Amino acid sequence: MKTLTTTFLSLLLASQANAEDVIYLKTGESAVCRIDAITPKITNFTLLSDPGPAKGSARRTVATDRIDYFVFGFKPGEETVYQNRKTESSEVLEKWWNTWFAYLGRRRSRTAAFGNAFGHALLREDPAIHAKRALSIYDRIIAKAWSAEDVAEAKQGRLRALMAMGDLETATHEAQLLAGETEDPGLLIEVKYLLAQADFETLKALVEENPKWEEDDEVRPERNRLYHIVVDQLLWPHLFHATRENEAARGLFGVAGVYRFAGEEELARAACEDLIQLYPETDFTPGAVAFVEQIQSQSAPDPPEKENP
Repeated sequence: MKTLTTTFLSLLLASQANAEDVIYLKTGESAVCRIDAITPKITNFTLLSDPGPAKGSARRTVATDRIDYFVFGFKPGEETVYQNRKTESSEVLEKWWNTWFAYLGRRRSRTAAFGNAFGHALLREDPAIHAKRALSIYDRIIAKAWSAEDVAEAKQGRLRALMAMGDLETATHEAQLLAGETEDPGLLIEVKYLLAQADFETLKALVEENPKWEEDDEVRPERNRLYHIVVDQLLWPHLFHATRENEAARGLFGVAGVYRFAGEEELARAACEDLIQLYPETDFTPGAVAFVEQIQSQSAPDPPEKENP
């Protein structure tokens, strides 16, 4: 009687032509197959034989605790969506999130990647309506996903969802905690950017509630504190991680908006001009060019009136 290990080794090459999935055992062995069902105790799979007149197949069962991880083959139409998940619609991504949801906690599953993309799409398309749902998706990923990278991305998404819901206090608190937990420069840049966004919203609300803040001895220090914190956070990647050009340009473009909000038009234009010169090929360069042109058009003197003959 053949052992399971012998079966894996003898049918591996024959199964590769027709199979979609791969099972990796903890012993290091693997087999290409079609996974039929996974339960906490057993996994059912089919090893397809070499195509020919018989076209047979071999159904097998293995204890799930003997399996290290699964690699699921792409279903029809899935691979293109996965490769373009950052720009796909929430409607398309929801299908694949639901398809693979049961495997969220499995090693090397694509579920969390689809879930993060789905949450991002919801916030991108209509944050006011979809923020709560996006938050629940991110929370599921944080609780169950196997990949630390997916969890970190979900934590960032959670902060954006909280901000979209107007819960700036919670978002700021969690962002500060996240910033203190990581030494990864990429993640730290994102967290600082989210903190800057939250603090800028607080700054705008403070100024709106206190239009004469310059004359108020209690409000003025808080306004200035928030202003400088936002500027420092936005400039951080430009000052310390300039090789990350898109993030540095995003910060400069953001700080130009802060300067303009504060009535510092020259500083806003200087920030955009620095962006254009230092980071000429980023996602934010066209916006900086338009920003400078707008400021220049507003400051240009009116043409002299023609004298009547």
